[in-house]
This record gives sequence, C-alpha cells and structure tokens, in this order.
Amino acid sequence: MLKAPKLPLSLMLPLVMVALTATFLVTVSFLVYRMAEQNIRQNVYLSHETAAKAGQQALTSLMGSVRRDLVMNADQPTTFRAISNFDRVFKMIEEEPVGFLTRNYVTNNPNEADQRAELVDPGDGSYYSQAHSNYHPTFLRSLRLNGYQDIYLFNTEGRLLYTVNKQDDFAQDFSSGPNAESGLGQAYHAALQATPGEITTSDFAAYDVTGGAPGAFLAIQVLSKKKAVVGVLVVQLSSARIADTLAASLEDGGHQNIYLVSEDGVARSPSIVEGLFEVSDPLPKAAHIVAAQAREEILFETVTAVNGQDAIALVKPLDISGFTWSLVMETDRSAAFAVVREMRLAAMGMIAVAVAIAIVVSWFAASKVTRPIQALRGVTNALTNGDYDILISGQDRGDELGELARTMGDFRDRLKQADEASTREAEAARKTADVVETMSSALSELERGNLACDINTPFVANYEALRENFNHSLFNLRESMASVVDASQNVDRYSDEQQSAATDMAQRTENAAVTLEETANAIHDLSDGVKATADRAGQVDSVMQSARSEAENSNSVVTSAVEAMDQIQQASSEISKIINMIDDIAFQTNLLALNAGVEAARAGSAGSGFAVVASEVRALAQRASTAAGQIKVLTNASEDHVSHGVAMVGRAGDALTSIIGQVTSVSGLVTEIADGVKTQSSGLDNINAAMRQLDAVTQQNTAMAEEASAASRLLQNEAQNLSEIVTRFDMGDSGAASHLPAAQQPEPRCA
Repeated sequence: MLKAPKLPLSLMLPLVMVALTATFLVTVSFLVYRMAEQNIRQNVYLSHETAAKAGQQALTSLMGSVRRDLVMNADQPTTFRAISNFDRVFKMIEEEPVGFLTRNYVTNNPNEADQRAELVDPGDGSYYSQAHSNYHPTFLRSLRLNGYQDIYLFNTEGRLLYTVNKQDDFAQDFSSGPNAESGLGQAYHAALQATPGEITTSDFAAYDVTGGAPGAFLAIQVLSKKKAVVGVLVVQLSSARIADTLAASLEDGGHQNIYLVSEDGVARSPSIVEGLFEVSDPLPKAAHIVAAQAREEILFETVTAVNGQDAIALVKPLDISGFTWSLVMETDRSAAFAVVREMRLAAMGMIAVAVAIAIVVSWFAASKVTRPIQALRGVTNALTNGDYDILISGQDRGDELGELARTMGDFRDRLKQADEASTREAEAARKTADVVETMSSALSELERGNLACDINTPFVANYEALRENFNHSLFNLRESMASVVDASQNVDRYSDEQQSAATDMAQRTENAAVTLEETANAIHDLSDGVKATADRAGQVDSVMQSARSEAENSNSVVTSAVEAMDQIQQASSEISKIINMIDDIAFQTNLLALNAGVEAARAGSAGSGFAVVASEVRALAQRASTAAGQIKVLTNASEDHVSHGVAMVGRAGDALTSIIGQVTSVSGLVTEIADGVKTQSSGLDNINAAMRQLDAVTQQNTAMAEEASAASRLLQNEAQNLSEIVTRFDMGDSGAASHLPAAQQPEPRCA
C-alpha cells in the first residue's frame, strides 16, 4: 500500500491550499461551462428551427400569393378578352402562323434571348401585333410584379397563343406530342380536365424549351361570361425564386442549406450552397432525406449532410396544395457550435490563469502561517536543550499562533521553576537515603524472622512518622503471629471434617453428571430431528417460490397472447378496409365498362371488338366484387373468432392471476412455517449447548470435589507445617517464642 510522503508544513500547506482552490475553480468553471453549453445548444436548435419556420412561412405565403393572383387574373375580363382576341387573330394570319410569329417575335427580335419581352410591337402591321400591343404591357407588368418566370395563354385546342418571354415554345401546339408530355403541357391538360376555379400544378422539373432550366407550372381555366371554357392561363415559377424565398431568413456564411424534397427523394429546389445539387437531382439516402420522403416532422441533432459533413437537420412537411414537398434545413455543426469551442478555450485559459493566481496567493498565505510555526519550532528545540533565556516572538498576535506563543512563554517559565525545584529535591533525597538505609537494615532483620527489631534512633522530622509506624507494625505483627499459632491448631482439626464431606460430595456429583449426560444426548437427537424438519420446510418453500414464478411467467405469456390477438384484429380491420376499396374499384370498373359499351355501341361495327372487351371487363369487375364480398364475410367471421379468442385468453389471464394470488398466499404460509421451525431448531440448539455446558460444569464440579478432598488432606499437612514455621519467629517476651529454651532465642539486631 502506498504511503503519502512526509512533507514539511511549509510545503504541504501551500500544496493543500492550491489543490483545494484549483479543484473548486475547475469544478465551478466546468459546471458554468456545461450550463452555458446546454444553453447555447438549445439556442442553436431554436435558431435553426426558427429559420426553418421562417422559410416555411415565406414559401407558403409565396405559393398562396401565386394562387390568389392566378385566380384573380383568370377572373379578370382582360384575360378572357386576350385569349379570345389572340385566338381570333391567330387564325386570321394568312401565312403559316407558327413560322410568322416565330420570325417576328423570336428570330427577328432585336433584343437578347432573355430580353425578348421588351419587344411590344414588331411593326409588321398584323392584327396579332395590334392585339399584342394592347395586352402585352399588362401581362409583362404582372410578371415583373409577381416575380414569375413566364405567363402563358392557351386556347382550348392546345395552341400556345401568347407568352411574355417568347421562348421556343411560343405558338407551339401542346395538344399532343412531346410538348404535351412536358411540365407545361401536363399543367395545361390537367387544367382542362379540372373543375372551374381549380388550380392544377406540375412540380419543379427541367424544361427543355428554356434550356433545361427547372420550373414549376400552375394553371387555371379561363371562363367566358356564360361560364364556358375559352382557354387556360398558366404561370411558371423559377427554382431560383423558390430558393431565394427559402434562404431569405438564413445567416450569411454558407454553413446553412435549405431545400425542398418530394416523396420520391428528388430535390425540388436547388442547393443554396453552390455545387451540391440541382432541381430533379436524386438525393442521398440519409436519415433526414428518408424522413422528408415519409413527410415526418423531426429534428436530427447529428446527420451526414449532402456535402458529407456533420450537420443539424430539421424536416418539416409543407401543406401546399398541389405539391408534396418537405422542407429540409441543414446547419453545419462545426459552424453552429463554434461559440462552444471558443467558450471552451476561454474557460480553459481562465482556469489556468486562476490556478496560477491561486498558487501565488496560497503560497503567500501559507508562508504567513508557517513562518511563525517555524519560529515556535526553534523555541521548542531550545527549551529541549535547556536554553530558558531564548526570546519567544509573536506573543502580541491576536490569533491562535499568538496564543500558542504565550503558552510557550508560560511553559518556559514553568520549566525554569521545575529545574530550581529539582535542586532542592536533590538535598532532600540525600536525607531520604539515610532513612532508606536504616529502614533497609530493619527490613533485613524482619526478613530473617526477627519480629523484635524495633528502630530506636529518631529520623528527620518528615520521616519520624515512618519510624513510629514501622515499630507499631512490628508490635501488631507479633500479636498476629500469636493468633496464627492458635488458628493453625484449629485448621488441623477442621480439615479432617472437610475431607470427609468433600468425599461424599464428589460421589453425589459424579452420579448427577451421568444423568445429565444422558439428558444431553436425548436433547441432541431431538435437535437433529427438528433441524431436518426445518430443511424440508425450506425445500417446500423453494418449490412454492418456483411455482409462483412459473405462474407469473404464464401470466406474461397470456398478456402477450392478448396483445397478439389485438394486433390480428387490427390487421383484420385493415384488410376489411382494403376489401372495401377493392369493392369500390370493381364498382367503378363496372361503370367504366358500361360507359365503354355505350361508346362502342355508338361506334357501330367499328367498336364491336371494344364492346367485347368492355363486356369482359365488366364480367371481371363483377367477379372481383363477388370475391371481395366473400372475403369480407370471411374476414368478419375471422374478427368474431379473434374477439372470442381474446375474451377466452383474458379469462385465462384472470384465472392465472387468481392462481398466482393463491400460490403467493400458500408460499407465505410455508415461509412462516419454515421460519417457525428454524426458530425452534435454533432454540433446541441453544438448549443442547446449555445442557452440554451444564454437563461440563458438573464434570468440573466432580473434579473440584475430588480436588477439595485432596486439598483437605494437604491443608492438614500445611497446618502442621505452619505450626512448625511460626515457632521460628522471635516475638519477644510476650510471644510464643518466649516458651522456647534460652539457647534457641534469636538476638535483636536493630538499631
């Protein structure tokens, strides 16, 4: 085991203060840093979400404004008159109309390709140019005011009668062919099939006519005063407009990207960060892109962005009619949390500076404490060497060190007084030595058996009482020894009687020990039987615990079965919905087949083959409807069976719950019985131990009785020896020794 090195207080105290100060500073700084970091992270996520919501609101507002403007322009008489007049004058062109318009407005346009809208009248004097001069400024102003890419006017025959920017699609036919398959053609045809006032759309995709630049189209019918369809009004939104709208609330620096994703995982707006992707580019299968495809609103704290860096991503599905977009916003984590890194470096620098200051301050403060302590240590060493004249500084301090210095001064004075007292005691010790020598001589005589060695020479005043007490003790000892002689004679007489009684007691104790041993054996056998019973009760308790666990496990299985039955029942409900949908499809197919049969009948012999196909389709629809009905009946029956099964499994679960309660009660009773038997077994063990201990005590008593008998005999012998010993003492004229012959009496040797 490692031991801490022994350091001087002048070094250990500064180290302790520095360690405590540094620990406190580091702990507080770390806590403050963690709180600030969490706050910054929350602010980053909040700022990220706020920017995304701002982009969402801006885009929703833009699309709502476009739809309102489109509806308003479609309802304007100007739009109706423009389509009617353009359609009329288009048919009045004597030359080939498409070539004529292309030559005047595209080929011979004096402006650049992106400035063709500046041409109002080419000066050819045609009726079309006159109509163009009347209506073009109005549509050009609407385009610039609303930020459209282009505005289109179609007649009901699919002819593009007018565009603001006069691109290569001007005057083309969109009723069929490649033009009809383009985004503009799809929006046009959808508008013709829509109800009056309904806006149709085509999502952002590359448009070949404009050089592959992506755009989205919104179209609406234009009605006459009699509510007859006279044409279609279409506007084109540029992807750049959408990107600018989304990026309006983003921070500068290029560490954020916001874009639109459709359900097929394709980008519907270009990347704000240049060079990553364009409209209609497929996006990587990252977690936030998958969430955007599923139209889930979720915040990802860490994802791999399109540029391959770690980023924060927020996905928000957009509720914009005609478009299934999800807004995705990415923020580079390194840029977002740059403040956290800067704060971490600043905190580390502040901690280092604070620790350095703490070291200097702690060392200075410790020196203020240790310097007086070192001075006191020098005083202590001087006092140890007997230097009582050393100066003790610091006695005027008001703190504990001053109190310690004053105490050291008192201690020095007392040591000085103690040395003076020791000199006086040395003189007294010499006198005491004379007393000790006289007493030693007298005690030597007493050791030899001379009880008449009284001290007659007086001592000094302090020890005179000792001489008198010694002489008085000798007198009492002589009297006591005379009593001992008489008592030894009585001991000799009584020891015979004690020996006889001890022999009888030893015999009775031996009989009791035999009986007690038999009783202990019987109790030991009874204890073993109770202990075996306790072990069997414990085994029963373990079996009951296992049964209880199995019953509880069975209850969980029944619960799982009920959950599985509920899931099956939910699946049956979903199947019923699908069957209803199949039934509806069969019904609609039947109606379509009837309509097809009617149309085939109108076509006469030319539609006879189609009539046969319609009849077969109708028969298939009826068979599908019949099969769907049968499946629905079976599914309903299956739901009834599943419901019955859920009820039966629930009853089984209730029964198992009741069994678990009963098994728990029985297990508790068995546990109480086992505890009771264990308690009885413990009690019998204690009784058995007590009986064994009592048996041992009885055996010891038997041995002691025998020893007492032997001791009585020895006591008698010792009494005789005592009488002989006492006769050896010289007790003077009043003692027993006075009866001895004069030649055998010892002479006194005391002073």
